[in-house]
Amino acid sequence: MKTINEKYRLKGDKVIWAVYIVFIIISLMWVFSSMGKTVYEKQGGNITLMLSKHFFLLLSGFALCYISHLINYVNYSRISKPALYFSFILLIFTLLYGFVFTDSKAASRWISIPLLGQFQPSEIVKYIIIIYTSTFLANNAKTIKDKQTFINIVTPIILICGLIFPENFSTAALIGLVCYILLLVGGINRRYYFTSIVVLFVALGLFMLVSSKVEMFRSSTWSNRIEEFRNPDKMEINQTNIALMAISTGGITGKFIGNTEHARFLSESHNDFIFAIILEEGGLWMCLITVTLYIVLLFRMLRISKNAKGDFGALLALGIALVFTLQTIINMMVATNLMPVTGQTLPFISYGGTSFWFSSFALGIVLNISRKENQNNSKLSMSEEEEIVNEDLEMNNEELEKE
Repeated sequence: MKTINEKYRLKGDKVIWAVYIVFIIISLMWVFSSMGKTVYEKQGGNITLMLSKHFFLLLSGFALCYISHLINYVNYSRISKPALYFSFILLIFTLLYGFVFTDSKAASRWISIPLLGQFQPSEIVKYIIIIYTSTFLANNAKTIKDKQTFINIVTPIILICGLIFPENFSTAALIGLVCYILLLVGGINRRYYFTSIVVLFVALGLFMLVSSKVEMFRSSTWSNRIEEFRNPDKMEINQTNIALMAISTGGITGKFIGNTEHARFLSESHNDFIFAIILEEGGLWMCLITVTLYIVLLFRMLRISKNAKGDFGALLALGIALVFTLQTIINMMVATNLMPVTGQTLPFISYGGTSFWFSSFALGIVLNISRKENQNNSKLSMSEEEEIVNEDLEMNNEELEKE
């Protein structure tokens, strides 16, 4: 008979669990150290409330990851289509929310929910569309080269990205890039694939050209950020320059946690620019540790994708791994002024409930896939994958009943 500790212990890839827990510790330390500006602006100098909220978000996110890693990942394929319809409704409501419920009278990327605060729908939608894309590719392996199959999978991807694009260009681009990589890995017809890429780039170029003449959505914000990146004013007091000053003063060993001098001037220092504060206080060695942790996470997830029992599990693990990795690269490049400013958080470290919750839940999905790895590397059809994974689940239930 198994003991209680054995029954409820963390299952799946132990390395990923270890990395995830270290990320939580790093997040707690550096969010506490970097939230000073926001605390004084929004909390009247009382850090207790905001830090307690972040601690709760970390604990609840860990709970979501634990619950998710116990759920049979094949179940997500069964609800992928209704979840996709839900995504369309949610994104349309979000765009209209700013016009109806706020004073801005403009498209919105957030929804305010009582007690929970701001909720960003695109955070959950990006994982829903990855689940849907993985399910579609696994279910249509026999007709994957057909034109109609290509149209059927590309259409919802473009529509989802189109609904996110007006108020969140970087997230729309991230989702589109990840899904298109999955299409290529899934064996989609390459002629249709590359033709659609050319068409999308031409359409985006025309949109940018028109929006430069007529204000549309956040076009002026995008243009200003690109212009600031191309022709930076080193004397201007802006987020990028403050972040670079913070990084330059960190050196090799850093100033040690709690000794930041720039977080009080840097907007979103606990969120979008937290990597700059990590470099300031932790120095080069903490930068190397953080980057190494993300690299380890990537390679463990790629290993899980490679050893997954079926195409659905393999594609799903790969898609989630790509989201984490690309989001990390974007955040670090923005903090170090290697690309224009965007709103991408640093996964598992930045302050933010919606992002941390759904990233944790998605990580739990990968951990569940890792529990059912097949070491012989032979891929199964969707129906065979469901059958074998369900057999594993039934065996686990029988063991619990015997206990």
